[in-house]
Amino acid sequence: MPVPDLLPSMALIQFASCIPSSCTPEDVQVTLTDAMQWAVKPTGMRASVQVYPESCTTLKSNPFTKGEVAMILVIVILLLLVFFSSAYDIAELNYAESESPIGKALVAFSLPRNWERLFKEDVVQPGVIGSLDGIRVFSTLWVVMTHKILYYAQEPWINKLQLVDALASLIKMPLINTLLNVDTFLLISGLLKAYHYLRDLENKRFNFISCYTRRYLRLTPAYMVVLGFYATLLVRLSSGPGWNKFVEQPTDACKTNWFYNLIYLNNYLDNGNQCMVQTWYLAMDFQLCLLAPLIVYPLWRWPNVGKFIFISVTLLSVSIPFITIYCARAVPSYVLGASDSSIQWYMQNIYFITHQRASPYIIGLALGYIFYRMNTTKVKLTKVTVAAGWALSMAVLYAVVFGSFDIFQYGHEYDPMESAIYGALHRPAWALAVAWIIFACNCGYGGWITTFLSARAFQPLSKLSYSIFLTHYIVLMVNTGRMRTAVYVDEYTLVHQYLGDIFLVFGVSMILYLFVEAPLFELAKLCFGKKKGGNKPSAIKIELDTVHVAKTDSQLTRLASAVEKP
Repeated sequence: MPVPDLLPSMALIQFASCIPSSCTPEDVQVTLTDAMQWAVKPTGMRASVQVYPESCTTLKSNPFTKGEVAMILVIVILLLLVFFSSAYDIAELNYAESESPIGKALVAFSLPRNWERLFKEDVVQPGVIGSLDGIRVFSTLWVVMTHKILYYAQEPWINKLQLVDALASLIKMPLINTLLNVDTFLLISGLLKAYHYLRDLENKRFNFISCYTRRYLRLTPAYMVVLGFYATLLVRLSSGPGWNKFVEQPTDACKTNWFYNLIYLNNYLDNGNQCMVQTWYLAMDFQLCLLAPLIVYPLWRWPNVGKFIFISVTLLSVSIPFITIYCARAVPSYVLGASDSSIQWYMQNIYFITHQRASPYIIGLALGYIFYRMNTTKVKLTKVTVAAGWALSMAVLYAVVFGSFDIFQYGHEYDPMESAIYGALHRPAWALAVAWIIFACNCGYGGWITTFLSARAFQPLSKLSYSIFLTHYIVLMVNTGRMRTAVYVDEYTLVHQYLGDIFLVFGVSMILYLFVEAPLFELAKLCFGKKKGGNKPSAIKIELDTVHVAKTDSQLTRLASAVEKP
């Protein structure tokens, strides 16, 4: 199977057995082939068994490679930086925010300070944008659940046919048709990027090179550390019959294709052998970030021309997947009832590809433009309009998730037109429905939903979302790869394992945030900080504009200050 192995492989029967280490893979293959041929002889069939040498593992210790030694050195350096920075911070009891850049750099790795940043409500921190905190947190938890299910379906089960039965349950569609969560992140990223661009253009502070450099430095440092861990020390965490498939093969992909990740082209280049498969999203987000000014600048400079360009690009973003799915007779989504080869084709040619998935991001750009225009125009909606907006939004969300129930069934007869329509429209429809929720909550029409999504408890988890995104696959890979026996599964087992995985993911992501992401983010802010007094005109304008906007525009001021992240 190609890497990443995202397929449940329903027709692939795999066995794992514990044997004396003196036996060779050839010995096992001959023995099992003889046994299988004897077992199926009465049926008139023939059977063969293939044993891959790389799938045979023994409890032995290998010497550390140069790459592993280098990764250990990086970890030691980070620990020393945190130790000395924390000691300096504790010693400097009279520390003030007006301290020199050198002083701020010295405390960037301070563990007490970064712990305070994580849990303190602070408007200058990423993610402190009101209702978006809750949306980001729930989407992150859904992403982890999605990947948990994909790994879960590949584990050795005693009752594997449980997967078939699950497809026939309508209530389980959010766990089956579960690849919509990333479209929410694309929507949010487009929203933040558009508002940030437009604000900088108005204040004549927009710089293409600086903007992209800051975005690259925002994403890459923590990304590089996790990628390095993937390529070196990850394989030493455990072992098991599935260790080669679930851990060693992804590690080998990182050793081969790590450069594609660092230039954010891994979703296009050799995307069937991706390193850190979940990072196709980072590549897509960065590529759309580069293209966003081509849409946003005309909207700001020539509104009529910009709107024409926006409509054209939106129609194009919907037409491309429609034509692709229809002409290739492809599945419209990750349909478990389809063949493994058709799912793999969909993932590599549609799901990972930016020009096939751009519509939610473009809708986010439009929402950012609307929020920007709201700085000078107060939006007033009638109760009927608000009620209709919420009802339509909920109906669309339901239709996108549950309306595809028949498509996901094993006995469903394939219809290219049906697949093309659903494949092209379900993502922008989802994005539009979520966009209404964000718009209503940030304009004072969300009621208790706004209060709930803006709860302070979501802020620390929202700040951890990027680290969770980078690290959660490690927990899932290790958990599946180290299994040594088949298990009986049901809904309780899934929930129990998911909660345990979430607990471990939170712990690992918090370490990455405190020791890598937060410190390097502070250093990046110092590198691109404005000169003293440089922000005053912008700050005054935002405050004046706030007088004319709904009360929730304070969230937009914080939104403009936030550094967007997936």
